[in-house]
Amino acid sequence: MSTLDLCIVATRRPDLLAQTLTSFRERIFSNLELGGAYLNLDPAFGSIEDHHACVDIFRSYFPEGVVFQPESPGFCAAVARLWSATSAEYVFHLEDDWIALRDMGTELLAPFADPAITQVSFHTADQNWDIGRKGHFHQRNEYARFLGIKIPLFRTFPKFTTSPSILRGGFARHCAGLMDLSRDPEKQFYSGVNPAMESYVRRSRNYIFSPEAGPVIKDMGREWREQRRIQKVITNSTSIWRQSA
Repeated sequence: MSTLDLCIVATRRPDLLAQTLTSFRERIFSNLELGGAYLNLDPAFGSIEDHHACVDIFRSYFPEGVVFQPESPGFCAAVARLWSATSAEYVFHLEDDWIALRDMGTELLAPFADPAITQVSFHTADQNWDIGRKGHFHQRNEYARFLGIKIPLFRTFPKFTTSPSILRGGFARHCAGLMDLSRDPEKQFYSGVNPAMESYVRRSRNYIFSPEAGPVIKDMGREWREQRRIQKVITNSTSIWRQSA
């Protein structure tokens, strides 16, 4: 069985982190061979007590795991830091506010039999991805503009994600080295703000794991933010969290 390094992007929300780790351990981690475990804990949202609680929760699951505790928050820096730290053949990328909706195991790695596939993403409950109509590959159609008119080029471009997924280790580590830390990491794969990244990933593919054409994980963070009136605002491919009055 192939080994996976686990990377977790987290903020000071111990309740969510505990739910995420419990859910994924029971439904997924127990069916895979995990190697190293890495947590990036950004000083955002909670208190210093919440911060210490998150470290304790992570240590209870992974006593030998590595904890990065930067002085200032930064999502792209967190992703790049985590992916760069790995060494395994595969990287299991996770955030602290998801739950698994079904049992999953080594079948998650089966799509990697195709060498072009470098990421296997989990179909999420809020993704609205029509697997029956669009298939399992996450991609967008490409267009050119002529006199202000969009003209289809009849080709596609792969879309990669920083939502929960499994990546080839070498792919993740190379992408980490190409990231512009001032921008949202996901947007750099396909939004025209990081040409070096887009050139590198162009011939790769992202497979959406959805064996029954339905969601396999659910985002808890959306409801958590809505309750606290926290919104994610993306300007010029840079993400910030903003709390409304």
